[in-house]
Amino acid sequence: MIKTVALMILLAGSAAAQDLPALYNVTGVASDDILNVRTRPMASANVIGTLAYDATGVEVLEEENGWGRVNVDGQPGWANLRFLAEVPGSQITGAAQFNCFGTEPFWSVFVRPEDQVVFSTPQDPDRAYSVGALVTASGRFSPHAILGTAPGQNISVTVSQRACTDGMSDNAFGFEGTVITSGYDTQVYSGCCTLQVD
Repeated sequence: MIKTVALMILLAGSAAAQDLPALYNVTGVASDDILNVRTRPMASANVIGTLAYDATGVEVLEEENGWGRVNVDGQPGWANLRFLAEVPGSQITGAAQFNCFGTEPFWSVFVRPEDQVVFSTPQDPDRAYSVGALVTASGRFSPHAILGTAPGQNISVTVSQRACTDGMSDNAFGFEGTVITSGYDTQVYSGCCTLQVD
């Protein structure tokens, strides 16, 4: 019996982990009020920032004791999930779009599954690729990958559900990304990814 309960708890934790990151909207906060973001997942923790009563597209990275980890004012903190409602279809597997980026070298890739990927660096013109659907590793929750093509060029974007920092800010991210471009030569870029509001 104890083993069964332990297994159920473990499976529940795994299911919850695969549901985040996702986008949330602030809800249930009066129009003349704000939602506090705190240093730790508890009401007595210090406030480090706030979310507006009508804030939308807030990326929640992880959950702990009814609190969600979010970025605010360039740093991660915790907001009470009682005042955050998940945006349907905003998890990575159903996202209409997401963005990955890295530093040193600086690069970014804007991904719109079943449409296009746009790869950017400061020194080169943007490159657009046609892409298909985002696919997930067989029998796993992660990683996810998407492949794109353009005349004489290919791109692959792989996204793993893993904590990531960009090396330039104190923000926390829930996805790690790897981009491989090929054509005249092959380049590999690594960085973080974030969900985007459509």
